[in-house]
Amino acid sequence: MMTRRDFLKAAGVSVAALSAAKLFGGFAENAAVAAAEDMPLSRTDADVLVIGGGYAGVFAAVAARAKGLNVVLVDKGMVGRSGMTPWANGFNVFDEAKGDDRDQMIAAVAASSEYVNNRDWLDAQFDDSKARWEDLVAWGILDAKLRHPHLALRDKLVESGVRLLERTTVTDLLTKNGAVVGGIGFSLDDEETVAVVAKATILCAGAGSYKASGFPIQGLTFDGDAMAYRAGATISGKEFTDFHFTSAAHPADCWAQWEPMWVSGVSQTHGAQGGGMLLSQAFSVHAGEKVTSGPPGGGPPGGAGASSGGGSSGADGASPPGGGPPPGGSSSGAATGGASGGPPGTSSGPQVLGAATGLGIHKAEGVWPADLTGAGGVPGLWAAGDALASMLCGASYAGVGLSSSGSAVQGARAGEAAAAFAADAAAPALSGAALAKARAAVLAPRTRESGFSPNWVLQLLQNTMFPYYVLYVKKPDRLQPALDQVMFLQEHMVPLLVASDVHELKLAHETASMLLNAEMKLRASLFRTESRGTHYREDHPARDDKNWLAWVLLQRRADGGMGFASRRSRRPGSPTRARPTRPATRSASRASWPISDSSREGGNRWPSNKSTSAAASAAGRAWSPARPTSSASTRAPDARSPRIRASARSAICARTTAPSVRSPSPPTSRCPSSRAGRRRVGAGPGLAAREPEAPARSRPGSRWRGP
Repeated sequence: MMTRRDFLKAAGVSVAALSAAKLFGGFAENAAVAAAEDMPLSRTDADVLVIGGGYAGVFAAVAARAKGLNVVLVDKGMVGRSGMTPWANGFNVFDEAKGDDRDQMIAAVAASSEYVNNRDWLDAQFDDSKARWEDLVAWGILDAKLRHPHLALRDKLVESGVRLLERTTVTDLLTKNGAVVGGIGFSLDDEETVAVVAKATILCAGAGSYKASGFPIQGLTFDGDAMAYRAGATISGKEFTDFHFTSAAHPADCWAQWEPMWVSGVSQTHGAQGGGMLLSQAFSVHAGEKVTSGPPGGGPPGGAGASSGGGSSGADGASPPGGGPPPGGSSSGAATGGASGGPPGTSSGPQVLGAATGLGIHKAEGVWPADLTGAGGVPGLWAAGDALASMLCGASYAGVGLSSSGSAVQGARAGEAAAAFAADAAAPALSGAALAKARAAVLAPRTRESGFSPNWVLQLLQNTMFPYYVLYVKKPDRLQPALDQVMFLQEHMVPLLVASDVHELKLAHETASMLLNAEMKLRASLFRTESRGTHYREDHPARDDKNWLAWVLLQRRADGGMGFASRRSRRPGSPTRARPTRPATRSASRASWPISDSSREGGNRWPSNKSTSAAASAAGRAWSPARPTSSASTRAPDARSPRIRASARSAICARTTAPSVRSPSPPTSRCPSSRAGRRRVGAGPGLAAREPEAPARSRPGSRWRGP
């Protein structure tokens, strides 16, 4: 059993160093204490507030504004220039006229997700994606005169009359009587507190990471999830882990790694790759095997995604722009840049994973939807894009461009629904005292005379969560010490964070959001006692469809703690199926799998206060205290054991078949016969279950994912 001391040493932080830093490095006087009066409150009233200016936020704001409502969009960066949207160069469109086949794509996405994707949201993608692409074209996203194609998004907002509050960080949602009535934060330029009081609020704040080096999303820090969780919303998808590659030398050189995706423009993609993402590199390190550098399948950022389910990847059948090895990096491991002739500091050498540590699966983590408009289960709250756990892709990302088009589809739906709600709602009557209390919480780190530096606390968080053996290759005796450390930071250091200017104030709130997200990820990873998609449990290496063909849901308890449960199916009368899909055969892939209502609760009882019960009812959930069962047959020896290769390989074989319950015929085993073969097809922890027919799946680059 790994002790907390052992864990800290392995993560690069000794107990002695931690104590010394606490006394001399992390704790200090605030160099520039500010009074609340130094950041005056600016209040704005609106019908609809949209938080986030990526694809989801822009489509939500435009849709709401089209109904004639007063819409305010807040972004802590610049619309079209920050977050993940500017790096997206694929937009997945379902178009039967171009050869897309609904049944085949359903099967490919379900297989890639290991059967925990949501069919209803996938159907919404099929129904709406073509119209959303046509919107983008009409807005001018293909205009070669633009300095960057995504600036067309900002132009559309201005043209529509949406009020923009850019470089403004929203730190919390405003609530009254259990309903969300806006948001509060501060401006980075004007040094003022900003409150937007609104009838309806749409969270489009994106996903997040722990500010790892190598992938340019350091500004995304799970702010939306944290705000929604504190407001009473249910959160899901935290056990599944996304990752990106970067170069071993100078990994923070994001531009050299990802320039092709920035400059290539946006094009249509079609189909789903169906192969999922792999954790083979992390597993190889853990098992002491030879490490194969480079992204799975050899595909670089911006390369073509394989097509499965009709159609082809790329614009009208061609590969999207931006293919080829990224400048300064090589998926084959050949060093470039630096001593090889590039500028000093240019990323070079073998590709290694971990550039987006903490990032979840696109469209599979965030606020749990109550319906197909993205309603958040709390009155007045909607979510869309990477802020919504739509489970469009489930346990593993399913295809290049699905994230971009999924955000657009979900944003438009949320915007229309929020506008309809706001049109009939009365203006919130939020008192000055309530705003003053919320403002005090926003400015607390600025007004505190002494405490902990947010940069130092962030480093402790990174030291805790960055090791591959925490989020990639998981086991309770490593997850629990990490959780203990995260809880200590939340309970003892977050309340004492200090900020000497608005930039440190922003980092302080981001650090608090990242720590809360780390708790969610660790608790969800401990709760799901199986391996599925990019969630790999070393002590439960097999997929367990009997107990875990389900989603893990997290919600704040009445006492402030975190409650968690698994959800297998819907309550009768729910507006959506809200259940995983299980295609036993291609012909049966579109049929819903009849599962009886059941759920499991973990840790502590689910909160029973009225607001939570109402939210659960709105989301169509029924809870029971039954605990999940574990099978001894799913356990494997420790990875350091000589038997690890055989046991893990056996578990992988078990996971590469569709669920066998009620299957008309036993699934065919597709276990490779050798380790070389396993690596070639991408087997290993995190391998998504696959259907036999997927000829394009073995193409080079077919498993590389993009925003």
